[in-house]
Amino acid sequence: MKQFTDKVVLITGGNSGIGKATALAFAELGAKVAIAGRRIKEGEETVNLIKKAGSSSIFIPTDITQEIEVKNLTSQTVKTFGRLDYAFNNAGTPGILDINMDESEENWNQIINTNLKEVWLCMKYQIPEMRKNGGGAIVNNASIRGLIAANLTNEQKNKSQHNIHFYCTSKHAVLGLTKSLAVQYAKDGIRINAVCPGTNK
Repeated sequence: MKQFTDKVVLITGGNSGIGKATALAFAELGAKVAIAGRRIKEGEETVNLIKKAGSSSIFIPTDITQEIEVKNLTSQTVKTFGRLDYAFNNAGTPGILDINMDESEENWNQIINTNLKEVWLCMKYQIPEMRKNGGGAIVNNASIRGLIAANLTNEQKNKSQHNIHFYCTSKHAVLGLTKSLAVQYAKDGIRINAVCPGTNK
């Protein structure tokens, strides 16, 4: 029996990049995988790869900044697979490519809603389902920029970098939220952690 046989994992942003790789890794270890994202074609392609690996999977198109859609995402996962054991709240955005504070409120809202509000909304509905099972595990995708401030001199030389101030703010907040809820729900057998990927540049 594989390590995660009969276990269910929910992954936001599971149709590409780190999320897709995580989804496939869980599938190879026997888990049933629910994937959320906006890009339907990529989501369905990932589901097909998971099924080829011998596991069950569904793709649920979701705007993770909208509470009603996040609630539906969790309920559809449980309705399909009967439970929720693990979650990887991975979806995020770098925002508009810039390094200045002279930014629009729209850009601020986009980054904060996608990177931070998404994590809160997902855990709001994931945790109650895990408590029903006597525990579970949640991983939130933060960033190395949630640990250290940006070196603006270097950022200015590399225009592939994102809006560093708003992005740093959102990822620092993800770590704060993760730590706070980890303490709160440890007694329920729910482990809540964050990962802080760096850059390959």
